[in-house]
Amino acid sequence: MKTALKITGTILLVMVFVFIIAAATIPRWFPVDKVKNIIIGQVEEKTGRKVLIKSLEFNLFKGFELKGFSMKENARYGAKKDFIRDDSIVLKYNLFALFAGELVIEKFELVDPYVQIIKEENGDYNFSDILKKLAEDKEKAAGAKGKAGTRPKEEKTPAPARPKKTPPIKNIIITSIGVKNGNFEYADHSKPKSMSLKIRNFNFDMENLALSLVKPIGINLKCVVIYNDYKIPVSMKTAAGVNLSKKSATIDIASFSIGGMDTNGKISITGFKDAKGSLTTVSNVRKMLEVLPPDLSAKLKDTNASIDIMNILNFTYKDGKVTFNDVLKMENGEFTYKNNKVVEKFGGRFDVNNKAGLAGNINFLLAGNEVKIKAEGSNIDSPADSIYRVNIYSPKFAIEYLLAMFPQKEKKAGQPVTKKTAPVKTEKKKISGAPGIYLELKADSIFYRDVTIGKTIASIRFVNAKLYSEFSMMCYDGSINGSAVMDINTENYTLAAGIKSVKLHDLIDDAISVIPKKDAKKKNVLDDLKDKVYGNLNMDSKFRGSTFKEPALTVNGEGGFKISDGKIASTETGRDIASKFGITFLSKEIPFDIMAGNFIMSKGRINIKDFKVHKGPNGEGGSVKIRANGWTTVDRALDFKVETDISPSEAKQVEEYFARNLNIRDVSYAYNKDGW
Repeated sequence: MKTALKITGTILLVMVFVFIIAAATIPRWFPVDKVKNIIIGQVEEKTGRKVLIKSLEFNLFKGFELKGFSMKENARYGAKKDFIRDDSIVLKYNLFALFAGELVIEKFELVDPYVQIIKEENGDYNFSDILKKLAEDKEKAAGAKGKAGTRPKEEKTPAPARPKKTPPIKNIIITSIGVKNGNFEYADHSKPKSMSLKIRNFNFDMENLALSLVKPIGINLKCVVIYNDYKIPVSMKTAAGVNLSKKSATIDIASFSIGGMDTNGKISITGFKDAKGSLTTVSNVRKMLEVLPPDLSAKLKDTNASIDIMNILNFTYKDGKVTFNDVLKMENGEFTYKNNKVVEKFGGRFDVNNKAGLAGNINFLLAGNEVKIKAEGSNIDSPADSIYRVNIYSPKFAIEYLLAMFPQKEKKAGQPVTKKTAPVKTEKKKISGAPGIYLELKADSIFYRDVTIGKTIASIRFVNAKLYSEFSMMCYDGSINGSAVMDINTENYTLAAGIKSVKLHDLIDDAISVIPKKDAKKKNVLDDLKDKVYGNLNMDSKFRGSTFKEPALTVNGEGGFKISDGKIASTETGRDIASKFGITFLSKEIPFDIMAGNFIMSKGRINIKDFKVHKGPNGEGGSVKIRANGWTTVDRALDFKVETDISPSEAKQVEEYFARNLNIRDVSYAYNKDGW
């Protein structure tokens, strides 16, 4: 027995020694340069592309290393450009595993690889010519084989079936895969707006593949994804384990980061067909905004947002069906605009399930005032069929700060001026059940700058890119009711508003306080009217516009107003006229039964027609009848032509003033038959 073992050992040693001697002489009778040229010739013939290889190194015990590989582009893209490029391709294998019929690749690595894929307007790719040539070669080969098969064959006795040969390599096992500093580009010109996707500094390694049954596979990835102008950092660290006997696997995600969002969790696979897992993602809005391109970042320079976000996803995939529950939590939210804190203490939660349902709530302080939002959604997985219902409540709602959150649409230099369009007609069809967003706003009061309005209820629907709303505001001891339709895409809108029994004194004071003023120090007629006008206001009005930018200067509209049972208190203007012309009643308050008029508004200018102030049925009950026509602007410019009829009792003062100061003894020609 010992003698047999010695003989066997000696034979094996001799075989190994002979194999080593033969391996050492391989480069002499089969040089790598010849192999390199064969590879180049075969690839060029198959692809029709120019191929370059700087060098090919081969070591029987270690493996191959191919350096400086490149395949050039099609001539139409520039034949000198690279379609594929790789500085180094390394393949290391275990020589002795070959004796057992297994090819064990201990390392497969690409160093500085580069690939560029282009999709043209007609849908072709920059590699379509390669696919076409491969197809043509296949057809030629099939044709040649067909012709050879047409030769008559002599009948022969069927040969006995040969036993199938066992392939020399039974298994191929890869233990390590790596990519260093990869760069990949994809450009799609087939769509109206071209899309560009670039992956820079792509580094990837996957280890312990051969030991996956006893040790988890380590996967590491890091790169930068540039989508059009968005620059998104990506990184991942994951471990995966496999149990072939139980047909199970686990994926443990230590960290997966993309665009400022960090995810971790675990996924379990059973029977190689069912799976369940839990993934947790955390981020902050500030980190997510860092991926914005410079032009968008510049537009947000006056804003600063910070919200802690956590998303927890639990899912199960079994028998081809997916069930899941997704929870989104938000905390510690703040939003500032031009260093003014607009939103603070922002927090909330949303739950989404596999039945495409949504439920959630948000609480925050808007300009220091509490706001509560409750939302429900259905069919949210299908935008065309989804319905969202949102309820907003606040004891005091800050409109001014809410408007500051909406970006203004800017017109670029040279952009044509938007033509006037016909007023948008309110659609009368029933839309309450149509897919869209339905919002109910309830506030005990709302305010804009210095203006405070009482209890407000608004119903808002966003359907097919159009916003419909009806609102009712209890304010100034009366009410304001209205409706609006806005087209978000075209920015066309209409607004109808009615005012009923509103106390004019507070309304006009608030209106004057928010009207723009070119010179804050200079007083004008509107300033003189503040805290001077009283009465009950009723008004009907309609407005329309074609842009959301600076609505006070771009809106068009018309309407009529009527103020009853009011008075104009003593004004500086009236006292000034009284001192100059001796008309003493102008320095006193002027009571009236009716103050009315019609207006037309366009480009920030308000034209007022048929303006009148009367006391009594025809104005005879007061000291003066006033008629006027003119205009004012939203920036307080004023131009009015006023006509007055003075009562006989007050006219006597005017006659005496003219006689005394202007030496005009008879002004009776100015009176009508009733003495006015």
